[in-house]
Amino acid sequence: MDMIYFEGQSAFLEDYKKVAKAATIDQQQVIDEVMEQLNKPTPDDKLSYILPGGDTIKGHAVRFPFRKELIAMDNEATVSTQFFYEGSPYEYEVVEDEQL
Repeated sequence: MDMIYFEGQSAFLEDYKKVAKAATIDQQQVIDEVMEQLNKPTPDDKLSYILPGGDTIKGHAVRFPFRKELIAMDNEATVSTQFFYEGSPYEYEVVEDEQL
């Protein structure tokens, strides 16, 4: 049984497969990379996973948009973070760090 790390995970993986250069992907490795990027602090609270241009079919970086919500559990008085894939990845040309 596959573990769900964020809402919209299956849609994300389908979108990822459409733009990734690799013919086959290790889904767990991809999810781990996504979660690592999503858990990094961002100055503007805009969450995204960016697939570098070298890993895409067209050679342009692809941004996959996400959002984060804090979920409160009433009975336990605990708060947890949940991520949601918002769909509609888009391709864009960027100057990556190694090109600067």
